Amino acid sequence: MASDCKIIYVDLDDVLCQTARHFLVIVEREFGKRISYEQLTNFDIGTACDLRMDEREHLYRVVHEPDELMKIAPIDQAIVTLHRWADAGYEIAIVTGRPPDSYEPSLAWLSQNRVPHHSFSMVNKYGRFTTENTVAINLVELATRNYCWAVEDSLPMAQYLAGQMNLRVALIDCPWNRSTQRYANVSRYADWPTLGQSMPSVAVR
Repeated sequence: MASDCKIIYVDLDDVLCQTARHFLVIVEREFGKRISYEQLTNFDIGTACDLRMDEREHLYRVVHEPDELMKIAPIDQAIVTLHRWADAGYEIAIVTGRPPDSYEPSLAWLSQNRVPHHSFSMVNKYGRFTTENTVAINLVELATRNYCWAVEDSLPMAQYLAGQMNLRVALIDCPWNRSTQRYANVSRYADWPTLGQSMPSVAVR
């Protein structure tokens, strides 16, 4: 990694927007199940909500519809922090594991919420879709890119970024990523204000 790299990897769902909370709205609306945010102790929301396979497929189909994606609330302090980082000369690279079909509505959401970014990439982070003939890339291709730092909510992805790509990773605290185990190069942050305050001493390498 180039020592002068100033590109920050930033995940989208549950880092810049309240995706899991919107999932819960849909779960209650579609299946009549009321699940609290703190009950989402599994990264797979379908599993956390104890949904049948057909219900999970329906949930994932509905939540990725353009109208539903546009309804997801932003995390305001995250956007404020990204503006500050961009003003300081950093490039914001948004990297999401959403399926390729959500490319256009995801860009529309970023524009609607005035999220500063210099690039937007879809990555098959969890082997959920194919990257052939799509806008998405795989993890091997991701690993060829240079970033100075990363912000994630997924513990497996944080481990990949820290281990395979030798990045320092800020893990935004969420019910599904809590663990007593410590991971090299991965630091947990309670929220964006705390992360934003730590930026000058952590991100510049």
